[in-house]
Amino acid sequence: MNIQTNSFPENPLYQIPSFKGIPERTQKDRTITEGELSDLIINCLPGIFYLQDQNGKYLRWNKNFEKVTGYRHEEIEKMHPLDFFDKQDHEQMNAATRKVYKEGYNETEAEIVTKSGQRLLYYLNGISVIYEGKLCLLGTGIDLTAREAAQKEVKESNKKYKALFEQASDPMHVTDFQGNFTDVNGSFCKLFGYTKKELLRMNVRSLVCPQQQKERPLQFPKLIQGKHLFSERHMIHKSGSIIEVEANLKKFGENRIMGIVRDVTEIRKLQREMEEVRMEQKVQEQRKITRAVIKAQEMERNIIGRELHDNVNQLLASTRMCLSTAKITPAGKNDFVNKSIRLIDATINEIRILSRKHITPLKGFDLKEQIQSLVNIMEEGIGFKISYEYDMPANSSLPEDLKLNIYRVIQEQLNNVYKHASASRAQIVLCYDKEQVHISIQDNGIGCDIGIRKRGVGIVNIINRVESFNGLVNIETSPGMGCKLDIRIPVIFQ
Repeated sequence: MNIQTNSFPENPLYQIPSFKGIPERTQKDRTITEGELSDLIINCLPGIFYLQDQNGKYLRWNKNFEKVTGYRHEEIEKMHPLDFFDKQDHEQMNAATRKVYKEGYNETEAEIVTKSGQRLLYYLNGISVIYEGKLCLLGTGIDLTAREAAQKEVKESNKKYKALFEQASDPMHVTDFQGNFTDVNGSFCKLFGYTKKELLRMNVRSLVCPQQQKERPLQFPKLIQGKHLFSERHMIHKSGSIIEVEANLKKFGENRIMGIVRDVTEIRKLQREMEEVRMEQKVQEQRKITRAVIKAQEMERNIIGRELHDNVNQLLASTRMCLSTAKITPAGKNDFVNKSIRLIDATINEIRILSRKHITPLKGFDLKEQIQSLVNIMEEGIGFKISYEYDMPANSSLPEDLKLNIYRVIQEQLNNVYKHASASRAQIVLCYDKEQVHISIQDNGIGCDIGIRKRGVGIVNIINRVESFNGLVNIETSPGMGCKLDIRIPVIFQ
């Protein structure tokens, strides 16, 4: 088949086909009559088709009519249109039919009852026509069952949503994109003290604290874009009181925003009270520490005062006595002067020992050398033998505060041995074992009852220092058996 196109003179872009040279029909082509054409047309309709006269006799119908109703051709020929409807719908259908004949056209919705008893909702329309010299009704029908089921499902879904919305214990609201309330549940009304009628005339901004709204405007653009937002807000009750809430907001449908709010006023109040208690405890703890520091300073001053009085003051008094004697006794003057010089040297040494005991080593000090210096000073001043072993990993670097506390622990225990143990020997071991710094200080003194020992100020200071680094202190002592102080502090070298 050749297809030619003819152009419109006004616009060559628009063309219509012209069929020329169509070959003669092949044997496969079908020649149909006018009657056959009309049958083909009505049977190609997607719905049902029917033609009835004024007496209700069916003259023509399509295959879909038979398929939908379940009746055969011979059965339909003998049936009246009302046979396809419930008796309760007969008056409606009679009225609809009369209107077609009176006005020329009508439409309605009704349930068709099939041969099997199934009920199908149909949209039916009809027009009055003259067929073969008789006034008739020509009509079509479209199945609305699926639409009705969908609408029913939507209604049920909406009903369930409404029930869940209204019965929810959490306050819920729905607004448009401008913040105007379109729906609220009972919990929301109860939280803010308004009736539903009042809220539906309001905007959500009227419930938000103005100052907070100025600092943090509502994020409607983000919600419109589909973002899910969670925020904390100060909102205003109808009485004017402030309500602290957590709000969970998201886009709902095409043009709505749904929010779920939770009243956290009491929770935040409790949290603030707990924070105040915590801060008060912190202040009290700080005061306690301050008092302990002051007490320690006073104790330190008392110790220094006693040592100055018991040692330095006595040496100076003896020196003054020798010099006074030398002044009034020419004989043996040189001996008294020499003795005074020795006493002055002893005084200088006592002051040096006292100073080194109370001066904090400089930052970055060598722990091994500092402990060795302490051992040397105490051996010179006290007169008993102290053995010292240092076995820490090469290139190991302890934190400065830990080194200082280790030094103070050893210094405190050696002072305890000097003052209370009546010992002739002491042993210090400082090593690293199983990711722990191990400190052992042992003496051969008189020992004591372990309960009394642990109540001493010196040992309490040692325990506090070690526990501040998550360490452990173990004391082994008994009367006449000396004392062993074993300390382990966890340390991991990088």
